[in-house]
Amino acid sequence: MELKVIDEPVPAPRLLAPRQRMTDLAAALRGLGYDLAACARRLGVLPRLGVNFWPPLHEAWRARPDDAVDTLLALLIDGRPVAAERVAAHLSPARVEALVEMGLAEARGGLLTARVCLFPCGGRYLATDRADRNLAINQVMYLWSESYILGGLVKRSPRRRAVDLGTGSGVHALLASDHAQRVVAVDVNPRALDFARFNAALNGIENVELVRSDLLTAVEGTFDLLVANPPYAPDAAARAGDNFWSGGLDGTDLLRRIVEALPDRLDADGVCHLNALYPNPPGTRTRDHFDRWLGGALDGWEVLDHSWPVPHYTDLLSERPFTGDKSAWRFGVVSLRRAAGGRGRGWWREVAGKGFFFRPDGSCALVADHDAA
Repeated sequence: MELKVIDEPVPAPRLLAPRQRMTDLAAALRGLGYDLAACARRLGVLPRLGVNFWPPLHEAWRARPDDAVDTLLALLIDGRPVAAERVAAHLSPARVEALVEMGLAEARGGLLTARVCLFPCGGRYLATDRADRNLAINQVMYLWSESYILGGLVKRSPRRRAVDLGTGSGVHALLASDHAQRVVAVDVNPRALDFARFNAALNGIENVELVRSDLLTAVEGTFDLLVANPPYAPDAAARAGDNFWSGGLDGTDLLRRIVEALPDRLDADGVCHLNALYPNPPGTRTRDHFDRWLGGALDGWEVLDHSWPVPHYTDLLSERPFTGDKSAWRFGVVSLRRAAGGRGRGWWREVAGKGFFFRPDGSCALVADHDAA
């Protein structure tokens, strides 16, 4: 499978005044049952890949015109032209007008077409750019399955201050807003912050601060929850962070910097969850790199490794992707917290493969719970 390459400027979604028109739309989507479980029932779910949102994974699916969820999937996920009156029959004409004003859809000749996506996730709605690679913009990452894996694995304990590094659409910041007093959503891409700001307003969320920063460079203080899904693909054609996929030449430039910052920026009772590709050279393990990045002090950390082998990993985005030996590569979430007993009391536990990531309703079946490990 390949991604299409296009070259079309696409504006970020627009905020409306009053904001109530935005939250009203979200409430209407919720009332129609446009949620992850309904999408999983219609599109199908795979144990590792999650809901088959990407159109090539559900080519056999046919939208039923009288079904509200199918109508929304066709418009807001697949980007198909849908009759405006069909959408209005489910949402109302006023809400169709709001969709167009926000830039979530365009109206032309009695048809609506969405140039961005709108995903259900954890009771929220997240606008993103489409999956097709668009050379005209610095894209905001589509909600691939990794967003749902990371969102599901985070243990939703009460937190004081959370940070989402490389926030993109704001997905992990918005999920953290339910259980953290304050959340900082960080991205170096202004377009990503525009999407995150829109998504926060759409969902009526007010405790998220948006910061343009190269990781933690322009962010002060410490956190008791750090979540990151940083760019991670080994890419010889782009610097780390130039787009949502490039992690630099070896793929770990940003991941390394995040791990190196943990001793100073993660509170003593804090937890860090990192979703990434771990492009380990042959003969090495993921834990070897974490130990090096932590200055040889990995034995002072408790680590849950929810990654799995990906020796056939395919990079769909990089102009010059890695073509060498991938036999030791892994992908998934690594979760860290300090060991209560200090140095020498830490552990690293590989816990992937003990169950499917996703239930039939599309939700994540696992939680990264250090206390239950």
